[in-house]
Amino acid sequence: MSLRRSAAYVLLAIYKHGPSQMFQLFGARCQHTPTCSEYGAECVARHGWWPGGWMTLARFIRCRPGGSYGYDPAPEAKPSVPFWQPWRYGDWASGPRGAVESSPDA
Repeated sequence: MSLRRSAAYVLLAIYKHGPSQMFQLFGARCQHTPTCSEYGAECVARHGWWPGGWMTLARFIRCRPGGSYGYDPAPEAKPSVPFWQPWRYGDWASGPRGAVESSPDA
């Protein structure tokens, strides 16, 4: 595993066990399935640290009040974009995603 990919996993683990936990204490939690940190790890594993990082950044920004929510898996295929437009790897659009899974205790 490359050093860059390992660093991306370490940053995602720090987010999952640090800021993400603090957000939950104040009632803010991920509105997607899988969670944003799981999505990020999967994007980095499938597409590498550069495209996966941009996909993860777009997802983090979408995961907010008024943003997107629901089932939103990591993309199977990496979008074909010019190297000088890396932000186009991410899906920046708000709104609902796929079927919203309901929890049994809801």
